[in-house]
Parts: sequence; structure tokens; C-alpha cells
Amino acid sequence: MRRVILAVAALAMMAVPVGITAVSLAPTANAGSSITCAKLSGTITGTITIKKCSPKNNSYKSLSGTATQLASGGKLTWAPGGQTTIVSEPSVSSPGQGACKPNNTEYISTGTVTGGTSTYTHVGDTFHSTDCVSNKNSKIALLKGTVLSF
Repeated sequence: MRRVILAVAALAMMAVPVGITAVSLAPTANAGSSITCAKLSGTITGTITIKKCSPKNNSYKSLSGTATQLASGGKLTWAPGGQTTIVSEPSVSSPGQGACKPNNTEYISTGTVTGGTSTYTHVGDTFHSTDCVSNKNSKIALLKGTVLSF
């Protein structure tokens, strides 16, 4: 679920007319399990994918959805299993370039898992991510040295 939330936060940031978005997820209040994902890719105008999540689970190798679903809240889908994580519209802030490379904009997103069929994420999990969005091509990635968390 945390992975999904991160993806959703990233997508939410992309829906905002901005060049680059940074999203990182913080551990959730749910003490059951903490999920961290090391890779976020895609564009704020298309599909976003979250990968390299830990703990590893063969049914939850990647989480994807449209930027719109992440920006406004919506359903993300895990591959290869097909389970879903539904996230709320994230709260997003931006310090401008922040710690991102030049010609990128940093975005910090936080939201909540509100549902879905996934047992990897849980209702109430908080997702947090810090992303960088390119002002040139709208590509999104995690800020170097950060993870997306659920």
C-alpha cells in the first residue's frame, strides 16, 4: 500500500502544472509492516511506476497508475498480481528546485491508503515521497537518496 501511495503522491504532484515532482513516503502509523520503494519513474502527464520495494514480495513487484490517479487520489495496480491500492489525494508542497538538480522542481507528498485489494498495503497506511520533476520533459523520479514509503 505504501508503494501505491507513493505512486499516487507522485502522480498528484504531476497533475499540478509543474516541471518536476519529488515524492517520498514515510512509514505509516500501521505498525504491521513498513514498505519502502527505491525507484519511481514515469511522467506527470502519463503513467507512473514504483519499483524496488522492500520487503520483497513476488506478487507486489511494481505499482503503477496514471499521474492523475496519484494527484487526485485513486486506484493503483500491483504487478504481476493485479491487486490494487487506493490512495487519498495527497497533500503536496514544493520548495522550488529544493535539493533536485537544476531544471527540476522538488515536490513533497503525503497521503493515506484508503482501500484496495492488496494485503501488502493497509487502510490507514501513510505514504510519503520526495520527488524531482524535470522542467524539460515532465519526467519524475525520487529525490536522490530518498525512498517512497508506505
